[in-house]
Amino acid sequence: MRSQRARRLAGCTALAVSAGMLLASPASADSPTPRPTAEKPAQTFTAPSQRAVPQTEGARAGVAGVTAERPPSRSDLDGDGQSDIIMRIGGELHTATTNSEGAEFYRNDGDTSFIKDVIPIGDQDLNGSGPEVLTLSKFGLLSLYGDSTPSYGDFRWSGPGWQVYNKVFSPGDISGDGRADVLARTPAGELWVYVSTGTPNAPFHAPKLVGKGWHVYDQLIGLGDSDGDGLGDFLARTPSGVLFYYGSTGSPYSVKARKEVGRGWQQYNQIIGVDDDNANGIPDVLARGVDGTLYEYFGTGSGYYTSRRQVGSAGGWAGVDQFSGTGNIPAHGKEGMVARTKGGTLFWYNSLNNGRLAARAQISDDNGWYGATLFEVNSLGRDGVSDTLEIYNGHLYGNEVDFGGGWGAIDQIAGPGDLNGDGTGDFVARDRDGVLWLYRSNYDGTALHARVRVGSGWNAYDRIVGSGDLTSDGLNDLVARAKDGTLYLYQGTGQAGYPFKSRVKIGGGWNAYAKIVAPGDITGDGRADLLAVNSGGELFRYTGNGEAGWVFKPRASIGTGYQIYNGLY
Repeated sequence: MRSQRARRLAGCTALAVSAGMLLASPASADSPTPRPTAEKPAQTFTAPSQRAVPQTEGARAGVAGVTAERPPSRSDLDGDGQSDIIMRIGGELHTATTNSEGAEFYRNDGDTSFIKDVIPIGDQDLNGSGPEVLTLSKFGLLSLYGDSTPSYGDFRWSGPGWQVYNKVFSPGDISGDGRADVLARTPAGELWVYVSTGTPNAPFHAPKLVGKGWHVYDQLIGLGDSDGDGLGDFLARTPSGVLFYYGSTGSPYSVKARKEVGRGWQQYNQIIGVDDDNANGIPDVLARGVDGTLYEYFGTGSGYYTSRRQVGSAGGWAGVDQFSGTGNIPAHGKEGMVARTKGGTLFWYNSLNNGRLAARAQISDDNGWYGATLFEVNSLGRDGVSDTLEIYNGHLYGNEVDFGGGWGAIDQIAGPGDLNGDGTGDFVARDRDGVLWLYRSNYDGTALHARVRVGSGWNAYDRIVGSGDLTSDGLNDLVARAKDGTLYLYQGTGQAGYPFKSRVKIGGGWNAYAKIVAPGDITGDGRADLLAVNSGGELFRYTGNGEAGWVFKPRASIGTGYQIYNGLY
């Protein structure tokens, strides 16, 4: 049953993605088993070209006692002293280097779990043999790979439980021992520090609290040493686009008072710390616009930057789902939309990471899903790809599994993703009495735990949808439309016993839309978005704004002709 759809059909500068052919399995309306979805072969990738960087533009200006010596890089994969980039595209990691072609980044531990984020932390053992790289899986497993090259990382360590944080990043060395340390923030806004040990099989000391109130930021970007004191620093951005700089104090357990260094940074969906890119001794940053254009800002010291310059072609980097060292909260699990024609043929619309959808791809045989009761939910298994569920003869099928009978009483299913904090994909289902139930999956998406009653009265809504995080806290949310057209937000808590906070009114007038669907993040910023189709078939995008009280930015029209579908999922 699993839908193996194309994850990213648009390439980026330095990376071309070639899509395989979609295969359709035969099905008939009177088949005794549920209809199979299309299977797609694995994507093939060409190697990235080198990432061009500028020539030296002079030493650190205006910073006393500092030479132009380039500070240590956290992600120098090819040994030239400059930082390189690891990128997640679909479910695979690739590299883009400064002086050679990149490659797929292979890891030798055999873990097949979907990788959400990548955090470069430099040479931890200080032996000059290559940087260490951290990867964070969807289940909260943090893994360390050493002696990394553009194509390989040697497994050293892994530790579970990191799903309690909504952002993990490295500011560089803040303890003064020459090794990069790690900061991690909880959804409640607590910031914790993990000081590095230099020991591969036990890489961090026990965490200590740095402070509270850090939930006000939607991006946290590690810089390296920006003010010339030899210690790591970082940036923090609010959802409204105000950029703040935090310098180190000399103690890893505190930071200096914040300093505003810029405004208007909400135009970028990902901001990436790339250490010193132009050899003037000061870290620089990359920033990607929603249209996929990449820009570079050269550091002048203490978190300030020159005017931006464009890197590569306009829109050329939209195909990257997640850059290493980026500051956003990474999204995964459902970045696109299933559409069913009135005749029962299924199509997949992939996200382009720029707020638009790719051309549709047929993923079933003609009319193979006519009359089916189906739903599309955030990834249940390890692969990070959304799953199609079908209720057939009272049984629930999905992910190539029969989840059992008794589902004939269910009339709506929404799959926002992990709702209880264990990293697995979960979904909610409403029965015909209006009771909403939480169903938690196992790590492979092949079995469900005992259901949990969320509450009654949900028959007040004619549409319940959700996929991902709307409010930038790293917890997955639901939206529900009342029969009078009022839309409400149910913000996730991460707790199975009470998975949602009290509802918050978003606004009225949503009964103007014939269809509402939650595609996940289609703008590449890590926040969930919403799509709606009016009676004339015009498709509108409501971009997640990252704030519970002001959930969506003004709508944008992104297509027409969607009246040909009788279902969007």
